[in-house]
Amino acid sequence: MMPNASDDDVGKITLAGCHTLRNAEETRGALLNAMKSHNVLEIDCSAVAETDLSFVQLLLAARKGARDTQRILRLAQPVSGTLRETLQRGGFLMTAELAAGIPAPADCDFWLHTEAR
Repeated sequence: MMPNASDDDVGKITLAGCHTLRNAEETRGALLNAMKSHNVLEIDCSAVAETDLSFVQLLLAARKGARDTQRILRLAQPVSGTLRETLQRGGFLMTAELAAGIPAPADCDFWLHTEAR
């Protein structure tokens, strides 16, 4: 059973700048620290300027870790900009296929902000 996402227990973190393999350990540490204090963590990625697949992997691993410990990790808004481009190049978002009725890739709802909140 997942905890309720009350406004009192929602932690928020804003990630900005470059989030690539070069600084993956720093990004991982920031996510882990932010998750320690709250049952729900909301991540704002709107100011992320550069990403690669290591950042996508970190977010997915953090989301799984949150689930495994009965917590919730969610995005503050649907992905856009460089993160969206990285997801599309990596096959995580296939918007043309979705429009054609082909089943969505795993976690597509998470990225596009369409899953039940």
